Amino acid sequence: MKKELTLEEFVSSQSRFSRRDLLGFIKEKKVFVNGQCVDALKMKINSKKDIVKVDGERIEYRFGYLYYKFYKPKGMLSTMDDPTQRGCIGDVIRRSKMPLFPVGRLDRLTTGLIFLTNDGDFSHQLMHPSKKVIKGYRLTLDEKLSKNDYKRLEMGVILEDGPARFLSIEILSDLEYTVTISEGRNRIIRRIFSHLGYDVKSLKRQKIGNIDLKGMKLKDLKPLTKKEINQLIS
Repeated sequence: MKKELTLEEFVSSQSRFSRRDLLGFIKEKKVFVNGQCVDALKMKINSKKDIVKVDGERIEYRFGYLYYKFYKPKGMLSTMDDPTQRGCIGDVIRRSKMPLFPVGRLDRLTTGLIFLTNDGDFSHQLMHPSKKVIKGYRLTLDEKLSKNDYKRLEMGVILEDGPARFLSIEILSDLEYTVTISEGRNRIIRRIFSHLGYDVKSLKRQKIGNIDLKGMKLKDLKPLTKKEINQLIS
């Protein structure tokens, strides 16, 4: 990890506090650097020397950059917390006692692979539209896909927020299919099939780039290898 970070980078990578938390404490004048109340997220912090306190808690340099993969189960939210106390990825992170946050999201009913990290640059790079990271999914529909609709999917459809198209679609059985896609618009796969009148009964993200769920069970949390990290950011 680089020695000089912004206040936002330092707090998010070394503590349980999110950017939203930090903004709230800044407004309440509860963020101090070397005894001085501060209000700039982008101010530079020497991670090894400066004394940072948030809401009375000292944030110390303890971790380098962390990169994990998680097998999200159905019903779990991809958020750090939930006001209605539904299960969320934040619960997993708090139990791990590591300052992680999710890279992107999977909707509540979707299972599968999601990355957790404390490296904002890594997250931004994977999420940026120009990166076009290919993601692979396996799904079950409520009825068999017609030949005409299969061709329409190959050509792409027009949704309310613009055109959408799978990079590939493969038939596994009458109701089961795999698809690949390189964009991350909200519920894009479910919306593509819904546009043609189909209901996605189950959806699992099996792969992001070259990283898959091999050897993982539901709720498993495993560190990414250096090779896997390099494959993702190359």
